[in-house]
Amino acid sequence: MTNISPLEFAEIGETLQKLFQPTVDRLGYFGDFFRYGSHAPDVLSAFMGLSVALKGAIPDDVNETVALTVCQAMDFPYERIQHERLSVKLGFDREWIAAMVGRPSAAETTPLQQAARALSIAIVEGRHDAARDAAEQVASLASPGLAVALLFQATRFMQVCAVGRTLGMQLALPSIFDSNAGQ
Repeated sequence: MTNISPLEFAEIGETLQKLFQPTVDRLGYFGDFFRYGSHAPDVLSAFMGLSVALKGAIPDDVNETVALTVCQAMDFPYERIQHERLSVKLGFDREWIAAMVGRPSAAETTPLQQAARALSIAIVEGRHDAARDAAEQVASLASPGLAVALLFQATRFMQVCAVGRTLGMQLALPSIFDSNAGQ
């Protein structure tokens, strides 16, 4: 653990409170990433701007492919579990989610999802030639803009995982695959 204490919602500045209130209302809690990140409000605000721009540039299924793949590859349950739950809310079935986190699954994935997954794994593993090949595949299947957005999104999720693991962030919610998840 760290001696850097996460901030409570009431302790952060008014600007960040306004930025995060919709998220807190939607999730029902003020997550650790925001609680720790609020120590650097300008950095966190800029990071959130990037997050919003990327979310708008990437279709939900491809975004969740990248999120789940990177968070699983970087062994960061905190963010992976949140994206498992978001994927359910977005209407993706458990078989598809299982495939994205590397569990045995009979789910069919699209060529674009497969390319996004290959790009994500290659980026995490530092295999940049393979990442370049996967990005070129995304560009041919969709667009160069989506390929570049996915490069940014994969590395953004790597940042979330690195920050979270370093600060020991924990999530009280179980994976959708845990027997005690009420499924």
